[in-house]
Amino acid sequence: MGHLTGGGVYKKLQERLHRNPVGVPASPALFEILKILYSEEEAHIASHMPMKPARLEEISKKLKLPPEKLKSRLDRMAEKGLVVDFQRGDRHYYVLNPTVVGFFEFSLMRVREDFDQKRLAELYEEYMLQESDFPREVFQGETQIGRVLPHEDVLGEDVYAEILSWEKATAVVEEAGHWSISLCYCRHKEQHLGKECKFPMEICMALGLGAEFIARRKLGKSISKSGALDILAMGRELGLVHIADNVKQRPTYICSCCGCCCGQLRAINTLGIEGAIVTSNYIMTIDQEKCVGCGRCARRCPVRAIVLRGTGRQGELKAEVEEDLCLGCGVCIRACGKDAMKMELRKQRVFVPETTIERVMIMALERGKLQELIFDGDGISARALRALTKAVLRLPPVKRKMAEAQLRSRFISALVAGAIRFDRNVRDSI
Repeated sequence: MGHLTGGGVYKKLQERLHRNPVGVPASPALFEILKILYSEEEAHIASHMPMKPARLEEISKKLKLPPEKLKSRLDRMAEKGLVVDFQRGDRHYYVLNPTVVGFFEFSLMRVREDFDQKRLAELYEEYMLQESDFPREVFQGETQIGRVLPHEDVLGEDVYAEILSWEKATAVVEEAGHWSISLCYCRHKEQHLGKECKFPMEICMALGLGAEFIARRKLGKSISKSGALDILAMGRELGLVHIADNVKQRPTYICSCCGCCCGQLRAINTLGIEGAIVTSNYIMTIDQEKCVGCGRCARRCPVRAIVLRGTGRQGELKAEVEEDLCLGCGVCIRACGKDAMKMELRKQRVFVPETTIERVMIMALERGKLQELIFDGDGISARALRALTKAVLRLPPVKRKMAEAQLRSRFISALVAGAIRFDRNVRDSI
């Protein structure tokens, strides 16, 4: 069975990555991916890295490697997107990158010769969209990695008056502080698979600290605020879906996505995972009196949320919105030439975490992995606390909900407050 599960250092790396909120089920495709991207030494280092950002000295002590030697290894891993590093004042932190959004994407965000990108593309397609375990791992739970930002220019005045700043793609971009552009991982992958996309390749943006990291490690290039806003506008004009980091405060990316290439949209279209992306707080409605049943909106919709149905009159068709599928992106409005479509506020607002750390914690909670984040460590006490928390997460549904509420209030609120303080310090230092 060794050929099915991997062995040695790569098996340990898979086990470490699987502790993340979005885990990585073992498979032959995964182990080949890891062997392409990580040397054995890098896999050993990664398998021993803490769950949370750590200083070089902490990791050095854990690995029993001299800091100078370890730093050169970690810097090389950062250049490959396997590790993310950042400064807080005069302190340098490193954290192991997860698979998605993480080193899977980073490996194809620029053309490079140090590993076989075509083979990686083939393996990503197999692991992420042809095998069933990984998609289920990624998209289980209610809290997802990405959320949809509506096209602001198609919102009516009454709806636009209600939109909040974190729901506006332009506001998210304007407030970022740093901006970078790179190749769209999804379209680059499809290109290697012989499926050329008609949409631009260099269109996906990183924001804030994410943009600073990507530019510094040459995974993309820095752009100006005005350049970022221009790219955003181009995405709208091309009818692409704006998908951002699923947080309110300081999202780290906005992608302009198409239904033919985007992994999240393809999870809906190909695998039938309806909740793969968090919708916007808006939903499309159709004026049946104005609709002529031309089908242009249905053809434009990236997730086939609009269908044509007969009205009972001979040959007459009308467009209808499948509310459970509608992303609230606004892409379809541009296709309608009869002014028959408009966006309305959803009856119930969607939940969006405040910060990245809150999203990570809630995703871990929903996926039964909260103990891995809270009780990170190798000592007996850490292992015992992990086991205790795991037992709580296996309680019957009603009791588990009570435990979740307590964990949310006691741990997440405290961590969010700490994350906000931490982030302010980081922003002050750059």
